[in-house]
Amino acid sequence: MKPSEKIFSKIGIAIAFSPRCEALLAEAKHLQNCFQSQLYFIHVGKNSLQETQYLKLLMHRFHLDDPSNKIVWREGDPVTEILEICLEEKIDLLVAGALEKESILKYILGGVARQLSRKIKCSMLMLTEPSLHPIGFKKLVVEGTDHPKTENTISIALEIAKVYESESVAVIQETNLQKMALIRNEELMEKETEGLKESFEKEELQKLDSILNCKDCGNLNIHTERIEGKPGFVINTYARENQADLLVINGPDKPLNLLDRVFPHDIEYLLSDLPCNLLIIHSKDTE
Repeated sequence: MKPSEKIFSKIGIAIAFSPRCEALLAEAKHLQNCFQSQLYFIHVGKNSLQETQYLKLLMHRFHLDDPSNKIVWREGDPVTEILEICLEEKIDLLVAGALEKESILKYILGGVARQLSRKIKCSMLMLTEPSLHPIGFKKLVVEGTDHPKTENTISIALEIAKVYESESVAVIQETNLQKMALIRNEELMEKETEGLKESFEKEELQKLDSILNCKDCGNLNIHTERIEGKPGFVINTYARENQADLLVINGPDKPLNLLDRVFPHDIEYLLSDLPCNLLIIHSKDTE
């Protein structure tokens, strides 16, 4: 593991006093060691002496009681307060626990982590199974869509892979079905359609290659792949089938709402049934 100071200077840890609280703090310590970050432990709820003492005890146990780390305790709506804290403290990455699969009722109402992921302005890491003995991320799957945010997302994913000395990084391009539909217009001859399709695919692959060629990839095992299908659903399936332990994607271009859950945005396929840990990258340069 090679510590890095380039990516996340301030990391917020959304704390709930659940059975996974200890594992989340173990993950927090591991992240701090990796990225040399200042940690903000965020809890929204009534401030009781018992819970305060318990949190301080856990922080001491995991060697997190450094003066640079901070506890932020507020009352109110968890989603609203956490979003405000992230803005006020200029958090670079928010970390929260998330269930791999929600029931239909939970999906419509939205868990706190899911709601945060739809509205947050900073990057967010959703851990499906936080561990008391974190080992990092060994198999990464990264979104390689033709989008202004993608270069930054890939850059951060590669930095993470180098820090954790990951075994593999798969950069996946999901075919833009809207563009393909235009290519398959009835007015075009079959040969023209195939030619345009090949040209379109070649252009997108060249863009992706140019991004990767200008990055310091070190000794990382990187491969790219293009897959046709519904964006979001395709990369979800790929990550699950290839047993990835971290999926890295672009943040949505706008805050998502209930309509996006009824008529799913790409990211909603992931949020309803996470294939693994999910890192949503929000690029400050493109907002």
